[in-house]
Amino acid sequence: MTSRIDELVAGLGRPSDDDITSEPSGVAGRQLLAAITAGQAPAPRRRGDEVTVPRRRRLRRPVGGVVVATGIAAAVLVGMSGRDSGPLRSYANAAVAIEAKGDAYEVQVKDAYADQREFGEAFAKLGLDVRLRIVPVSPGREREVVQMGSLHAPRDGGFPPGGLTGTSSIVMKCPPGQSACPIRVRLQGKMFRLQGADIVIGREARPGEIYQDARPQQGDRPGSLRLTGRTVSQALAQSRRLGLTSAFSIGEFTPDGAGSHWDPPAGWRPAGDRRVTGAWMRSSTSVGLLVAPSADDPRPRPAD
Repeated sequence: MTSRIDELVAGLGRPSDDDITSEPSGVAGRQLLAAITAGQAPAPRRRGDEVTVPRRRRLRRPVGGVVVATGIAAAVLVGMSGRDSGPLRSYANAAVAIEAKGDAYEVQVKDAYADQREFGEAFAKLGLDVRLRIVPVSPGREREVVQMGSLHAPRDGGFPPGGLTGTSSIVMKCPPGQSACPIRVRLQGKMFRLQGADIVIGREARPGEIYQDARPQQGDRPGSLRLTGRTVSQALAQSRRLGLTSAFSIGEFTPDGAGSHWDPPAGWRPAGDRRVTGAWMRSSTSVGLLVAPSADDPRPRPAD
């Protein structure tokens, strides 16, 4: 069906190329062009105008998927910090990695020489009251438990029956053919959350580091020192020949190891004719010497 508009359009004659020019040829056309060019440009649109004509904006494509990547990162942060994420089940830093497995915790010491505070940080993240210390020890005691005990004793002096108990196992030895491997500790029980635990494990000492397991005792340790029974002057001279510095302790011990001692101020030296009753390696570069107490010796410092 043909409309009236179609008929009008069909009746129009096609203009020739000579009829199309860049300037109007009639008087009316020239007047219209002059009116248009003499008009003022429209004022720029301001915010708040009630009637505005939206401009067409060219949409720029995101480069390299930045928009998508940002959305993923935000989703991860929300997921990790959400209230419904539950308690933290694992944590790791440069020193240690801890993972909860049921009611037990698997601890892997990655760097025995790390700042000790990093161990505490990791346990605190999982709500564990555990102090783990990796300390330099005398040769042959590396990767051994030096000490294990409770951090907090109950005020009444007793523990609830069947309550704050815990077990631990420590894998110290490396697999065959492996010279270095992580220390692995497994902790299980309420004591590690409520009572607290203090775990001390030995590591190889750096040159000159004081061995944390070295304690005064009667006799020579090792026996090759041969300083026990000498006078202080003789023991100091022999130590210098061995290339070792010396530090003194005051105390008395029985052959079975019972006894007590205290450390005098640094640099203190007993009289040269007093006898050395014990000697031990306190580091790779120093030796400890024990003398029996005398009336003129410095007294033990009061406990803090």
